[in-house]
Amino acid sequence: MTATTPRIAIIGAGLVGLMLASILHHNNIPCTVFERDSSAVARAQGGTLDIHEYSGQRALDAAGLLDGFRTVMRPGGEAIKIIKKNGTVLFEDSGEHDDGAEEDGAKPASKFVKGRPEIDRPALKDLLIASVPAGTIHWGSRVASVTPVLGSKQWAVELEDTPNPPPFDLVVGADGAWSRTRALLTETQPLYSGITALDVWLRNVDEAAPDVSAFVGLGNCFLFDKDRALLFQRNGRGQEADARCYACLKTDSQTPPDAKTLLGLENDAPEVDWADASVRERFVERYFSDWFDEAKRNLLAMGELPVLRPLYMLPVGLTWESRPGVTLVGDAAHLMTPFAGVGVNVALMDALELAQEIIGCVSAGRADGEGLAGMLQVYEKGMFARSVKEAAKTEAAMHLQFQESGAERMIAIMGGGGQPEDMVFE
Repeated sequence: MTATTPRIAIIGAGLVGLMLASILHHNNIPCTVFERDSSAVARAQGGTLDIHEYSGQRALDAAGLLDGFRTVMRPGGEAIKIIKKNGTVLFEDSGEHDDGAEEDGAKPASKFVKGRPEIDRPALKDLLIASVPAGTIHWGSRVASVTPVLGSKQWAVELEDTPNPPPFDLVVGADGAWSRTRALLTETQPLYSGITALDVWLRNVDEAAPDVSAFVGLGNCFLFDKDRALLFQRNGRGQEADARCYACLKTDSQTPPDAKTLLGLENDAPEVDWADASVRERFVERYFSDWFDEAKRNLLAMGELPVLRPLYMLPVGLTWESRPGVTLVGDAAHLMTPFAGVGVNVALMDALELAQEIIGCVSAGRADGEGLAGMLQVYEKGMFARSVKEAAKTEAAMHLQFQESGAERMIAIMGGGGQPEDMVFE
């Protein structure tokens, strides 16, 4: 390394860590990504995402990936329906909007795709992985500790079961909700949001259950009521598309209730197996018995990959005192619930703004310890100010959606100039 090229470690190969690596590589700045998973498909990758024109797409543009994004985004994914629990459709949008293309179809009038184009998380992850050189991502590399190197502003990254690399000038924690890097900057940990969701899927929905496919549509179908919500979405493209539903409950407890408590079972009852159809039927009868039949029938048809997911968040407005050589991006910095559809876009903006600051340091020949320390102060100040607005909006959306009039309130927000993308479930 030269004096002006810092050694950069990114902990975590999620979307935000990969975006940071991609933008840096696009600007000829190398980095090393440490990921504990053995591969990109070692565990479930989540559902569909909407990538906003003035945030997430700006990050993709900085990595030279906008054209690639256009090829893998999901047409029609912006479609949205909002339905009352009695089956009344309050709002429906086909998602077919002008993306800014010229009339002759030669090329878009703007390089950005207008609105909130959808992309499946695995497709976006694959796009980012393909954009960095082989060897950038160290799969199966579990970080045991990150410690300061005495007498310097560098950091030592200790790995489990593999040789340790030389010290780094900058360590970026992109290690998600339960970030271990976060402990270097703050003792704050995520808190339970009061919402728990039963997450269920139906593979190849068009073939397996055409009725479910029609109900979900090409994008999202949302139903809200007091303390309950059903959030259906399509994942994937064409005949191989899947359907997913988050059956959400507001529990108003400080800690997540376990499955037996949710189902009204005694502690000595057998362990709950959500793959058992009778268990899911009990859940639906207990919490959604007064909802219209089609919604319940479609929910019960979706029994694959069932997981009970308590939703966590970091306190709105979390900050920390800047520390030379280490910082956070994405969920590690500002974990939010998904009820405003902004989390991934806030995270991708973290990657963009941090990358821009790093590029500026390198270009100015100030990528030494002092220069990087000052750069992090600038990045974190901007990130705090930007993310607190989105975190506050997310928390407000969460409370709104679980009111008895949640569906109507959302429609009113849209009619008053709010945007449907502000309320899309990721």
